[in-house]
Amino acid sequence: MSEIENGQASAEFVNVMEKYKQTVYGLAVSQLKNRSDADDVFQEVFLTYYRKSPRCGSEQELRAWLIRTTLNCCKRSLFSIWNTRVDKVEGAGEDIAVEFSSQAENDIWEAVLSLRPKLRTPVYLFYFEDIPIGRIAEILGIDEGAVKMRLMRARKLLKKRLEGEYFE
Repeated sequence: MSEIENGQASAEFVNVMEKYKQTVYGLAVSQLKNRSDADDVFQEVFLTYYRKSPRCGSEQELRAWLIRTTLNCCKRSLFSIWNTRVDKVEGAGEDIAVEFSSQAENDIWEAVLSLRPKLRTPVYLFYFEDIPIGRIAEILGIDEGAVKMRLMRARKLLKKRLEGEYFE
């Protein structure tokens, strides 16, 4: 690769990272629930992108590739020998990296984090990333009906959890 091509590839990489850093990091935090593991996944996702240089036909395909890669890296992290064999001290290392401007938003975020990953992922993608149900279904490799069902179940659990505070 010539210097010019290398410079263009580097500029493209920086542009992609700048554009999708919030998506990748936010999804990693929502899945892993701690900053240090999310940092590792963030680095792994963009290192994979840099090494593989996937050729995506559109921005939607690139975003879907990054989301799938992030979810796969999160799964590897959650099921790594370190995470499965090390005794966890309650409350230790739970450094949630997201702080919102109001207590209500923080409470809702904590409620979302309390959902199991199967429900949390569609909620995060739909409400925080504004991805349509059909696209979420494609990204997760499931039917649209399954996404709708997971969102419905998640809403029900969130309403129950937040009932005294925000719902009557």
